Amino acid sequence: MRITGGFLKNQSLKTPKGDKTRPTSEKLRQSVFNIAQAYVDNCAFLDLFAGSGAMGIEALSRGAKEATFIEKNRAALKVLRENLQDHDLLPLSTLLAGDVLTLLKKLKGNAFDLIYVDPPYEKGLQEKTLVLIDHLHLLHIGGLLFIEESSQNELKIPPLTNIELKKKRKVGSTSLYEFIGKL
Repeated sequence: MRITGGFLKNQSLKTPKGDKTRPTSEKLRQSVFNIAQAYVDNCAFLDLFAGSGAMGIEALSRGAKEATFIEKNRAALKVLRENLQDHDLLPLSTLLAGDVLTLLKKLKGNAFDLIYVDPPYEKGLQEKTLVLIDHLHLLHIGGLLFIEESSQNELKIPPLTNIELKKKRKVGSTSLYEFIGKL
C-alpha cells in the first residue's frame, strides 16, 4: 500500500497481516482527500479504528498539523507505530491504544477539523461512534467527518444535534458518508 499524495506520495506503508483489519483502498483515500482538500492544510485530523494509520498518515503528508490515531488491535498498533516512525511522523501524532468508544470520551474538550471513521462492518460501531462524536462536540463547526461502510449495508443515521449528513457516495464496494459540523 502506498501514500497517494503530499510530501510522502508513493512512499510505502506497512499493513497488518491477517484479515482483522481492512485497509482503506487507494481509490477511497484519494476520493476522501479530493473532497476534503480545502480542509486538510493545517488541520487537526482524527483517525478512528486507524488500522495501519493510512488515513491519518495521508492527512499528515498532505499538510495536516497533527493527527490523532485510535486503534485497539495489537498487531495493527505495532504496524501503525512503525509507519509513523518510518516516515518521521511521531512528533505530529498522538497514538491512543484501546477501544474507540471509551477513548473518545477522553478527547472531550478537543475538536477536530477532519475525522475519519472506519470500524469493522456489521457491528453497529458506525452509528455508536457518530452519536458519541456528536454528543462530545468533537467535530468543529464546518469540519468534515467521513464514515466508511460496506455498500451492502445502509448506515442508520440516528438523530444528531451538531452534525448533519452532507452527501453519500459509492466508491467501489464502499459507501462513503460525508457529514459536516453545524451550528
